[in-house]
Amino acid sequence: MVAKLKRDQLPAKKVQNWKKNFEEEKKETFNIKLPRLILQKATYKTLIGENENRLRIYLGLEQSKEDGKYSLCAFAVSAFLLGSGDVYADYETPVYKLEKTNIDYSNNTKDVIESIRLYRKWRSGELDPNDPGAPYRQYIYPNAYLLTKFELHELFNVQDASEINVEFGIEKTMSVMLSASAKTATRSLVVEEEDDFFDFAAQCPPYCDERSIYNS
Repeated sequence: MVAKLKRDQLPAKKVQNWKKNFEEEKKETFNIKLPRLILQKATYKTLIGENENRLRIYLGLEQSKEDGKYSLCAFAVSAFLLGSGDVYADYETPVYKLEKTNIDYSNNTKDVIESIRLYRKWRSGELDPNDPGAPYRQYIYPNAYLLTKFELHELFNVQDASEINVEFGIEKTMSVMLSASAKTATRSLVVEEEDDFFDFAAQCPPYCDERSIYNS
């Protein structure tokens, strides 16, 4: 009997499928290095504040290449509820870079913005326009993720994790498309049932904070 899933927890088979899709995409559009990205509990506690704000993770690229390739990086800021709707605005500081040991970049937001803009040039295909996969990245890879407080609370407080991995998967679904006239038509992929994975991110776009300096 399959155990009841927790809130927003992903079934193991779906996690395995998403990981497999991501590995396949490395042959097509994902030509950058992916280091291990970590969110530490101390960083989480600093960013959520007393009201347990959401966190937004912006994707960036390292400024220098390694073996001819750029490397992905990520930065976390606090996102608070603005007004009575579902609009979440970012605090500009503190901002942390998510490495093995999280680094406070609050006094270096200029470098954070440059890193994010470099990633967006890659995402739009501007960085390497001759790569055949470049034009399709904008439809696959988001600018950022808005994390909810519920699953972060589950992982850090209930499960008492000292750090959590920030990993990526790709979901492939068939979508219907209508037209007016008829036309011719690296990591381990093994996931155990007891492993907990959660889908708790709202992607940017469309869920972006247009006021944020990191979304400029």
